[in-house]
Amino acid sequence: MAKVLMVVRILPRDSEMDLDRLLEEVRRGLPKDVSVSDSRREEIGFGLEALVVGFLMPEVDGMGEALERYLASVEGVGEFDVQSVTRV
Repeated sequence: MAKVLMVVRILPRDSEMDLDRLLEEVRRGLPKDVSVSDSRREEIGFGLEALVVGFLMPEVDGMGEALERYLASVEGVGEFDVQSVTRV
């Protein structure tokens, strides 16, 4: 089965939030068969940072939507946007 890499930029709800802790919160309850392939910090400006996270998942209908629903429910995630989706 093919795999998909979805790259998502995650903005914390609070500018004072520890991004390492936020990443751990995101990893804690990922949907089945979804894993974090890589992550980095991205400076937004004025000292604000976001997480850019690569999620690896099987190419199955509805998997991307399930990940988006999950991210919307994570404590500390203010908003997020999908930057790219590619088959790997």
